[in-house]
Amino acid sequence: MNYQKGMSSLSLLLVLAVSGFFLLCAFKLIPVYSENQYIVSALQSLRDRDKTVDQMSPSEIHKHLQNFYTVNGVRSKGANNIVVERERNRSIITIYYEVKVPLFYNISVVLDFKNYMDSTKPDECCKAPVDYRPKAKKDD
Repeated sequence: MNYQKGMSSLSLLLVLAVSGFFLLCAFKLIPVYSENQYIVSALQSLRDRDKTVDQMSPSEIHKHLQNFYTVNGVRSKGANNIVVERERNRSIITIYYEVKVPLFYNISVVLDFKNYMDSTKPDECCKAPVDYRPKAKKDD
């Protein structure tokens, strides 16, 4: 009956340190993931236009996506890596980019986002097939 119950000071300090680390990660990474959701929404907005993606020129696609980014405050430089590939019966739009988020001191986290839209399957937007590799970026 003489035993004290509860956490020791060292245990409390350990719990606070671990909680602080996960909160730091959350505060740094959640904005990057939410920005990627805006990029996914931009790709999905292409299918809701009066013109289909196949009828739009690559410059029209770029302009539409840039306008969407401006309205929604997408600031990631990688979001501008828009590649439009035309094939005989479909168009493929890919936005692949990396974001490097510094956590503390010399430790950073690199997030790799792969957004993909196939005009023949617009409802399956925005995750690329596992084996898909985009072609080299071409200027319009």
